[in-house]
Amino acid sequence: MNGLFDELGRKIANKWLTTLLIPGLLWVCTAVLAWHLGWRHAFDPHSALPILHRLGTGHLAGKTVLVVVSALIVAVGAGIAADGLSTLLRSFWVAPVRNAPSRWLRNVRRERWERADRNMEAVSERALRTGDGSEIDAAWARRDAISPIHPVHATWIGDRLRENQRRVQRAYGLDLATTWPRLWAVAPDPIRADIGVAQENFANAARIVAWALLYGLLGFFWGPALLIAVGVLYVGARRARSATEVLCQLVESCVDLYAVDLAERLRIPCAGVFSREVGESISELLRKDRV
Repeated sequence: MNGLFDELGRKIANKWLTTLLIPGLLWVCTAVLAWHLGWRHAFDPHSALPILHRLGTGHLAGKTVLVVVSALIVAVGAGIAADGLSTLLRSFWVAPVRNAPSRWLRNVRRERWERADRNMEAVSERALRTGDGSEIDAAWARRDAISPIHPVHATWIGDRLRENQRRVQRAYGLDLATTWPRLWAVAPDPIRADIGVAQENFANAARIVAWALLYGLLGFFWGPALLIAVGVLYVGARRARSATEVLCQLVESCVDLYAVDLAERLRIPCAGVFSREVGESISELLRKDRV
């Protein structure tokens, strides 16, 4: 039991370091540079030397502990802020359109998607006439990069999750939102672990985007912070999409492989073949509040 607690403590400490303290300290260092250099000396590295000189002199020797503790407190505070902001980001990415900003984003994405869809149709028609289909895959990829379906949400992530639900509904007649908790209960540990890793990667990607927004705030005081924010935002956005795609593939695989087990646990006959009728029966059974 002591070994279990020791291992748990190490995991918590490692997560605390990697998600709060270290990124927070990097942000604090950037904030100090932003405050000291400002826009006037934004790209002048020599202007940062006085900071190092003051830290290296005996003038602050007696205040070293205070400086370190203050930096740690601010770093942890920034880490907690980034973590909270990442939670809001994840909610926004998957939430339905309910307000003016998300409606505007959805409409912009719809216009882009419809243009890409018309272009794909034109490319397909040209391929039928000429027999050259080399451009079809690229046109399809450009449209899917905007959204895998006609945009319903404000973000690609929300639409990708919506498409996953629709695919399962079309193939099996399953209401994924209703059946998923029960399917999770019958799924074996290996695929549950894989899905857990994908969810953690998604959360980490949202945290990276949150840090990008915090670096963007420093950009009001120091130009290079904007460059840092753009780079971090790009990495976070790419990772969020990748994690979403992996998560959707794993969820769909879980349905493909273990929906029969769920039917058997619910005493719904399927004879080893999961048809739409079986899926609809499961969904109807589990939607107790709609009966």
